[in-house]
Amino acid sequence: MTTKPQLRLSEIEQKVLDVASEQLGFPRDEISLSDRLIEDLGCDSLDLIELIMELEEALDTVLPSESSDPVYKSIFTRQPFRLSDLAELAYLNQGTGTPGRSHHFRQPKTEKAPAELFSFTQLDGRWERSGSTKSNLFESVETKNSYPQFRRRSDGMLCIQVPTAEVEIGSDRPDAIADEKPKHIVKLDTFLIDAEPVSTTAYCRFLNSIGEVPDSYLTDWFVLDLDDDRDIHMLIRKEGSEWQPLPGCEKWPMILVSWYGANAYSLWANDKLWLRYQDESHTDAGGYLPTEAQWEYAARGQYSQPYPWGSESPSQDRMRFGFHRKSVSYDVSELPLADVNARLGMSLFGLHHMAGNVWQWCRDWYDAEFYQSPEAIEHNPLNQTNTRVRSERGGSWVGPSQLCHSSYRRGRTPLARGRCLGFRCISSVEDIA
Repeated sequence: MTTKPQLRLSEIEQKVLDVASEQLGFPRDEISLSDRLIEDLGCDSLDLIELIMELEEALDTVLPSESSDPVYKSIFTRQPFRLSDLAELAYLNQGTGTPGRSHHFRQPKTEKAPAELFSFTQLDGRWERSGSTKSNLFESVETKNSYPQFRRRSDGMLCIQVPTAEVEIGSDRPDAIADEKPKHIVKLDTFLIDAEPVSTTAYCRFLNSIGEVPDSYLTDWFVLDLDDDRDIHMLIRKEGSEWQPLPGCEKWPMILVSWYGANAYSLWANDKLWLRYQDESHTDAGGYLPTEAQWEYAARGQYSQPYPWGSESPSQDRMRFGFHRKSVSYDVSELPLADVNARLGMSLFGLHHMAGNVWQWCRDWYDAEFYQSPEAIEHNPLNQTNTRVRSERGGSWVGPSQLCHSSYRRGRTPLARGRCLGFRCISSVEDIA
């Protein structure tokens, strides 16, 4: 039996530079191992997937596509993540062989399943605040749902009141990843959470309501560099003095939005000072994105289970996942996004897209070892230690179903943005009139 000789790390580093140069469109002499994939090379999930697959074929190596290996995940979640880190992953996975058809992103194309649509309540236009707004931010909505519903006047969002409970967070399943363990119980106070991800329509309402702002704010939130090829997938444009969704994208989730852009919106929608979008205080004034614990509870209820509906394997008529395939490119109208009001990824509380469609920003700083800490079992837990990485949850249309597990955790830098990354907000029950 002939064993292929193992490459030295320095040899793999050169191959990574060669592949990255060709795949990302940078001259070979203008990239280096110290380049950060997000900040310097403008990569998001789709770019990284394509880069990894090209690297697998070039090196006859399989890199774990679901980040299930704890060593892989510890390297992959380094911040910032550099080409040198990708080379290290490739070096450690030598000898794993050529990726086969079983590799998720090399399987036959997935077809969309038609989804039932609920009424779309998010508003366009501008929010004209009145003197009584603070005492009248929400209006009650009659519902047959077991949980109270309210409509937020700032953006028209339907919000569900999730009750106080002692909740199982994390997982002890055999396939659970180290950062999901141990499963533990926390007490969470009641809160309101958006029934849907924030749409392009509502995000334009936010931008049009706050008026002219410095370009630096917009760059922090969602505007891309002129040479960023993801700009072709930006779903909103400024027409004259108004921001508008692209035709046909009005009910799609707002994507390519950073944590800062999501946090600014959450403050504005809750009639708070949105100028504090970079505020890292841990009072309500700091932001209205869900904590990881709030998000997980809202996704699957009080008890631990893989998906919002239980443990039954997912299908395309239950959630939007697993659409991307190797070397496939998309016109903006062809992105496999589902409308925010589609009956997909439904939780028992009546929330849409709590599995699949788009990842959703959370308020916590991501730490793979947070569940090992005393803070994880505090009342209303929130990781307040700055790790330079904000948490995201839920999986998306891009990747396999395992990433859509309710307990699956990962994070990105606050300035990161992606074509499969959006957000939803929470609100305080104290603001219910």
